[in-house]
Amino acid sequence: MLLKIVKNAGAGLALAAGLGMSLPVVAQPAQPGEYMDAVPIVGEEAPMVAQLPDVALSGEILYQILVADWAAQNGAWATATSTALELARNTRDPRLARRALEFALAGDNLPRAWDAARLWLELAPQDPQAYHTELMLAAANGNTEHLVETLRAQIAAANDKGEAIVQAQQVLSRLADKPRAFELLDQMVTGELRNLPEAHAALAQSAFDAGDHRRAVTEARAALAARPDWELAAGMVLQFGLLVEPQQALATARSFAERHPDARDLRLALVTALVQRGDYDGAIGELRAMAKYSPEDFVLLYLQGAISYEAGRPREAEKWLNEYIQVETRRRSASQDDFDPTSSLVDAQLLLARIAEQEGRYDQAYGILASMTAPEARFPARMRQAVVRAKQGRVDDAMLLLDSANPEDEREQVLQTLVRGQILRDAGRSSDAMRALEGGVAMLPENTELRYELAMLYEQNGRLDDMELQLRRVIAIDPTSAHAYNALGYTLADRNQRLDEAEQLIQRALQLEPNDAAILDSMGWVHYRQGNYAEAIEYLGRAWRLRSDAEIGAHLGEALWADGKKEEAMLIWRAVQTRSPDDPLLRSTLQRLGVQP
Repeated sequence: MLLKIVKNAGAGLALAAGLGMSLPVVAQPAQPGEYMDAVPIVGEEAPMVAQLPDVALSGEILYQILVADWAAQNGAWATATSTALELARNTRDPRLARRALEFALAGDNLPRAWDAARLWLELAPQDPQAYHTELMLAAANGNTEHLVETLRAQIAAANDKGEAIVQAQQVLSRLADKPRAFELLDQMVTGELRNLPEAHAALAQSAFDAGDHRRAVTEARAALAARPDWELAAGMVLQFGLLVEPQQALATARSFAERHPDARDLRLALVTALVQRGDYDGAIGELRAMAKYSPEDFVLLYLQGAISYEAGRPREAEKWLNEYIQVETRRRSASQDDFDPTSSLVDAQLLLARIAEQEGRYDQAYGILASMTAPEARFPARMRQAVVRAKQGRVDDAMLLLDSANPEDEREQVLQTLVRGQILRDAGRSSDAMRALEGGVAMLPENTELRYELAMLYEQNGRLDDMELQLRRVIAIDPTSAHAYNALGYTLADRNQRLDEAEQLIQRALQLEPNDAAILDSMGWVHYRQGNYAEAIEYLGRAWRLRSDAEIGAHLGEALWADGKKEEAMLIWRAVQTRSPDDPLLRSTLQRLGVQP
């Protein structure tokens, strides 16, 4: 739900796509992202700079164009990409190469996107957009040959050095090896360039991506000092500082917000930080202050409801959600607009239904979902209706709802299959759940999400060889799938098997996602299994600071206990017990060690 809240929180929310902050409303923080979105690889309005071929539009060419477009409309990105690439090679038309690139990116296929970009550059060697796109995709695919020299030359030739440094950081950020990307940028930004606020910001983001949080905070504060009114720098200080100096980071954000009450992005980031720290009253207070400054920012009503829900105050949540739904419904009716990308109407209705569902008011929840008529609500509402029916024990009715959902694209097909698998698994029908996911994989063999979920289901049912097969297939399809490397490595470590291989797998995951708490936990656990307690405590401690959940706490406590730091272990376990008194992993850990915290 978090990502939907962020996406719909308003046009000013650069934090999801800018500062990497996520807005409420879940206890687990979202994965941080880049400090600003990369310049779009393919600009929709950018003119084509190339000599176009003199090729007649034959029936065969027209047919292939239609095939590619039809495949794209139906989410068959691999077919669309291959067809467009073949057309581009045969006709030597750079427009078709660029179209193939767009299809490959839509299908999240970076190697094929690089193929298309290289062909585009070959056909349009004077096109700067083709040049920059090929450079970025080369980095994304791990090819750094001549990359540093090229970026240095671009910075040296640029009139706006700060912008050039930012663009260099964006290119390097596509490298899978984040520490190496930071090292290259650090070497590149020298002399007077170091004094530019953009240079500090770029280094801050790159350091954060590499897992060097203290350097990230230092550079972010330097960027803010160099440009005191820069909201982006203030947001970076908050985001990165929360991991190493939380009180100072919050104080800096509050001070900036007082001086700049119109800094909506920063203030929403502050709300996020307060929610993640459990200060719900402080978060709601900040939202109310924002509402006084911008009384027509109606999405703040929704956010107050969402935070009230997170705080365990369902009646308050219902009040704010109903108020927002009424306002937004009237606004939408007055504008005669069926779809507004900045609206959170669908999220508010889904959350209202979820409150009813969690309180056992299933028919009321079902009715709320049935009343959702916005076009963008049709499919997610139907999926949730199926879940509600399953919770009522009406699993066959849930299956009928799923069967009649009529997904319109691959994304909806995947969601339909995942929901089907979840319902069947929760109903104790694991064999049926596996068959449903296997059917989805057969229909969409290149979809890594379905394969990953099938692997997890295999693991739960003791089919470890099948789990490993699926995870290795995910890695083959997407070599940047950090969670596939991590899942396989952690499973081996947890079973005390092939520990050296487990460490290598998790190390690869950590290169891809240095700030992922789950992956840091896995690395700590494999070191614990190897008897390297100091290293285990270091990694598990970093994971705990990022996300204080029960599993990480149980692991950290066990590593501390094994290293003789029993009082510290007891403090961690007590903290976990306070937050999650019934956690099964903590209970089994304490029983196994004979400990009573």
